[in-house]
Amino acid sequence: MSFKKILIPTDGSEHSDLAIEKGIELAKIAGSEITLLFVKDRSIYMQSMVGTNLEDIDKVRKIEQDNVIKEARDRNQPAGVACSERNSAVSEEYDLIVMGTAGRTGLKKMLMGSVTQFVIVNSRCPVMAVRITE
Repeated sequence: MSFKKILIPTDGSEHSDLAIEKGIELAKIAGSEITLLFVKDRSIYMQSMVGTNLEDIDKVRKIEQDNVIKEARDRNQPAGVACSERNSAVSEEYDLIVMGTAGRTGLKKMLMGSVTQFVIVNSRCPVMAVRITE
């Protein structure tokens, strides 16, 4: 199986940072191209104070998105891997998804869910889950 197109979702967390590194490393070895996808955490809308303007939240998230994607592109530059970015993605367009996982278990997993688990179950392509080991 060849991985010509690799999708790397990122939210700017340390888990995503490690997934970016591993995704770039794999892409360089496999001669693949990567696509960076900023994943918007929708919980910020539920956590915002009553009366907060949603447009203001969107502006802040857009700045965060730009910063996260720029940092990921900067990490990729030394590797020289072909890189693009998207606002949304469909798994059947890719050969592999490389994403970070927080490794939640028990009550935290039950209450907060697992985005990585959801992607693994619903993706039409293989998913490589990268976990930080302590």
